[in-house]
Amino acid sequence: MTVTGGRGHGRTGRGAGVLLRLASVAAGVAVAALLVVDFRLTGSAGRQVLVVGVMAAFVSAGVGAVSSLTGLLMRPSLRRAQGLLAQEPGLWGSDREFFAPVRRLMFLGVLQTLVGLLVLLTVYPLALWAGVRICGAVGLSARLTGLWPVFVSGLLVAAVATTVGTFFALFRRRGGRAAARSLAAVLLNAAGLALAWLVLDGVGLDSAPGWRQVIALCAVASLFMLPRITLSLPVPGVASIVLVAYHCLLLWLICAAFAFVDPRLDADGFWQLAGAAAIMWAAEWPARLAVGRAQAAAARPAPVLPDPFPPDHGFPSGPLY
Repeated sequence: MTVTGGRGHGRTGRGAGVLLRLASVAAGVAVAALLVVDFRLTGSAGRQVLVVGVMAAFVSAGVGAVSSLTGLLMRPSLRRAQGLLAQEPGLWGSDREFFAPVRRLMFLGVLQTLVGLLVLLTVYPLALWAGVRICGAVGLSARLTGLWPVFVSGLLVAAVATTVGTFFALFRRRGGRAAARSLAAVLLNAAGLALAWLVLDGVGLDSAPGWRQVIALCAVASLFMLPRITLSLPVPGVASIVLVAYHCLLLWLICAAFAFVDPRLDADGFWQLAGAAAIMWAAEWPARLAVGRAQAAAARPAPVLPDPFPPDHGFPSGPLY
């Protein structure tokens, strides 16, 4: 009875995870259909909800299939490398044999990053495009035309789905604090962009209703947080300069992508773009500080228990004690 209940609880947990993932992707599809100019849903509200659900199911299935296939292909090599590293140091025949699994793990890490980037840039747009075509074939009205609108819509779906999934993770027992830090970083970046809009001339969104501008700001922040990098260098200040330059490039790419979005995000000139990136980087600083503290706490060694018999315990001692 206990085993059966455990299995049922595991199935329920997996089912809830699938539903939450589907809801996250559906939120991304809805935001993309709302913002991208050449992505429109027509018909009654019920039919639009149905279209969003169908497209979210296609995107979730495509991304999940690619991720599962990648994990299945990489798992044997990963286990072999981890098994070799777990061996005793005396079992290594040479330094070359010792560094072989380390190199393999590094290669697998780089390969996994490249596969994730490939999924982001190809699988999301292609799955979304296929979902639109399937909806049209069964009589559900949806329109998504043009290569770049499809690409931008796929990126928006991925970014918004990641942010909404992070919000859902707040209510888990495990990982809730990490999700809170990630969500705070998104909100701080959105606040930083809003501040740059207020204090910098030539930076901001086109005229639109306030709720659309808020959604667009959150979408920009989600895209901004999608490709994350961390950098630590021994020279003080150099890492910050490199990260600000990276954020400036990322914000420029987002401005280019928002040419197909209404309202558009504009930054007139290099210095306005650099200023906005710097303000967003500074606004995110509390979240980065919290992440650094959490990582330091996780890497901190366990406290050493006090010795119940210290050297000055006063007991008689000899060569055998």
